[in-house]
Amino acid sequence: MPLISPAYAGQLLKELTKGCPIPAAPAEMARYAFQTSDHVLIGDVAVRGYKHKNRWRLDERDIRKAGERLASLAIDLDDLVDARPLPTDRGRTWRLQITNWFDHVAYEDQTANGCHCEGQQPCDRTRPNQHGLGCGATWEAVKTRYGEESIAFTRPLPLLTWSGTIWMVPRAYAALLDRAEQIAAQFAEKAARCSRCGAQGDIWEWRSSSTAGYTTLCPSCTSAAARRYKGHLRGRQYKSLPKKSQPDAFLCVLCPSPRQAMYWDHCHEHGFVRGPVCASCNTYEGGGYRFINRPGAVQHLLGCNGCRREGTVPPRHQPDVVLRTFVLDPHDACKQPPPYPWGAVEGDGSIRFRLHCWCPTSSHQWEQVVPASKVRSLVSDFVARALASETDATDQESA
Repeated sequence: MPLISPAYAGQLLKELTKGCPIPAAPAEMARYAFQTSDHVLIGDVAVRGYKHKNRWRLDERDIRKAGERLASLAIDLDDLVDARPLPTDRGRTWRLQITNWFDHVAYEDQTANGCHCEGQQPCDRTRPNQHGLGCGATWEAVKTRYGEESIAFTRPLPLLTWSGTIWMVPRAYAALLDRAEQIAAQFAEKAARCSRCGAQGDIWEWRSSSTAGYTTLCPSCTSAAARRYKGHLRGRQYKSLPKKSQPDAFLCVLCPSPRQAMYWDHCHEHGFVRGPVCASCNTYEGGGYRFINRPGAVQHLLGCNGCRREGTVPPRHQPDVVLRTFVLDPHDACKQPPPYPWGAVEGDGSIRFRLHCWCPTSSHQWEQVVPASKVRSLVSDFVARALASETDATDQESA
């Protein structure tokens, strides 16, 4: 079986579909592409992913088959059908996906430039303007934002046509995407079955990443395959662990239901091991945003002896700590707190928050900086309270 890298697969797909009516999009064919199934759909051809030594590979024969299938598909650009979502559409259908792209561009324009539509402001962005889009959105903005996005590894935007009342696509292309969705749903249903006992479950709860790919295990089978971590590596430096130390022998310490771990999570500032985590929790912690709001997340971060000793948490989590107690300035005379503030730690330790508000004034976006000294004080107090709660809980258990 000739296995090739995702990069070469994308290059090959591009060559095979060059000049064909359907714009092929050699998008990412690794990692998250196989999160809900062992296959990806290129057009209506299913291509399986193979993971070896933490690297994804694809069968060259499958890529060639998919590319040749796309290149041979006849498209009549004058035979069009409605591209709007169907009343029965649920989840992530291609029609809903395109509609969401349009709405997001309209939302971004409305946020940046305000709403100038007649009637209630801001409008709900459902009434089409002269471009067939909501509020002040333009087709150029849609192409800039989503021109490279793909559905079933094809680019839908070049095939969309505004009739003056609705968006339309070629009938053959709509049929291709419908078939791709049906096939993908079948594979997703199969991927939601426990690979050991065959029970059907929630793919997002049961499916997790491993060195050999994604594996679906129900809670009972997961508990039989891995054991609970009891903190035997606390105080141990990550770099001192033997290469054959296997986190997948343990359950993820952060997941609420049993899930097999994949990594030894550790503090990058101090180097101490915090515990075994699954790929999803490892990514979530690494991103930082809102991680500390998860049950058990603060205690997990303080599994690092360095953070406990210094009364701190890694910088990427400090904006969320500050938001727990610090009140950001409102926008002009607006009495509502700014929604969804996003903070970034500066080089001097201060945090710069980017804020926005729907209050109809001249400016909808602004920034506020929390000084480094204030950040240190808030983080230190937060950690002290967490450690005190930990001590109280231990005393209650002893009693």
